[in-house]
Amino acid sequence: MTETQRDPGATNLTVRFVGEIYQPTSDLTFGRDADLILDDNGYLHRKAGRFRLRSGTWWLENLGSRLRLTMLGADGSVLDMQPGAASPLLGLGGEVSLTAGPTRYQLDYELDDDPSGRHKLHVGERDTGVDTITYGTILTPRELDFVVVMAQGRLTGRLGPLPSHGEIAEIWGVSHKTVDNTLQRLRSKLRKQRVSFVQSSETLVEYLVTQGLVTIADLEWAGLDSPHGPRPAATRSP
Repeated sequence: MTETQRDPGATNLTVRFVGEIYQPTSDLTFGRDADLILDDNGYLHRKAGRFRLRSGTWWLENLGSRLRLTMLGADGSVLDMQPGAASPLLGLGGEVSLTAGPTRYQLDYELDDDPSGRHKLHVGERDTGVDTITYGTILTPRELDFVVVMAQGRLTGRLGPLPSHGEIAEIWGVSHKTVDNTLQRLRSKLRKQRVSFVQSSETLVEYLVTQGLVTIADLEWAGLDSPHGPRPAATRSP
């Protein structure tokens, strides 16, 4: 069993693979040449994925360039993760699987029981036959207007400082206070769903993009790069 001293303030993660038990303190990579070696299968990436502790919550990251990871929560919720995707672990236990060439690999994970529910992510209904889950968070049109401006660089690969609330307000022709209040309501909505690590603009954008809550299609619809300027701003939803 691989075990090191853990931060008592964080939820403990246990990962099992073919009889071996791993209890990482901050991160655990897995693949052909990683902390957890799955196999010497040439179809495997050297590092196919990683369990990573972020602000007290354990995430799964797909580090590969070709292979998908599938996360199955103990409650039956499923998340199909493309290369580069990242997500908090589903529930308090489950499995992560991937297929490389003719071989399928499965890792089981378990989180210590957390009575506060701080590490749980609300999961909505899953459409039959669809390999991705729908999270309980749905952005209002106004929230989407503001966050798509924040996420523009992340979505297009033009990384740099995020726009200020004042710059967002100027783009949409609203007040600075409107942007402040809308984004605070969004963070409050996420906290109610046990997503407690999105206080900074950077972590908010990363979460919304990796979960597919704001996409390149939203960016195109907003028309931020249009020579005629963005489309009319959405009004506040009731």
